[in-house]
Amino acid sequence: MSTLDVASWYLVRTKPHKERWVCDQLAGCTAEVFLPLLRARRRLKVTLSPLFPCYLFARFDLRRDYFTVKYTAGVHGLVSAGREPLAVPAAIVEDLRQRGSDGAVELPRKAFGRGERVKVVGGPFRGFDAIFERYLSSSERVVILLEAIEAQGIRVVLPRDFLSESD
Repeated sequence: MSTLDVASWYLVRTKPHKERWVCDQLAGCTAEVFLPLLRARRRLKVTLSPLFPCYLFARFDLRRDYFTVKYTAGVHGLVSAGREPLAVPAAIVEDLRQRGSDGAVELPRKAFGRGERVKVVGGPFRGFDAIFERYLSSSERVVILLEAIEAQGIRVVLPRDFLSESD
């Protein structure tokens, strides 16, 4: 029986911020490794970070490669029930792969509606409450009405990433 016939997917827990490094290390000693990434926009930048911080998927023969995986530098352990590592159904890994493009999942941002209460979370008006008015020509810039005693109804144009849902 070949390695591919007995290899199953397992969830590997890594030390904080070591996911990519562990992924590279395990790529050389396991059948397959998968680190799902999240593509997010933060303050006008696109970032890629692990979808599940401190976790990645590895497909390997548990009997043969358990100690190699478990004792790879940066690995904290395998997700287990008691002492027995839990196999992850291949369908879960495949579903995660299909949700991403170029190896990264992008969660859709919630669209704001006219009149919706928002909070400014970036820029010079950080901390202000506002009312969403509209998107400009691209969905990256928005118009809001500031809600402050001194600024009742003042229209402000901001980057979309400077807004969040109001509490």
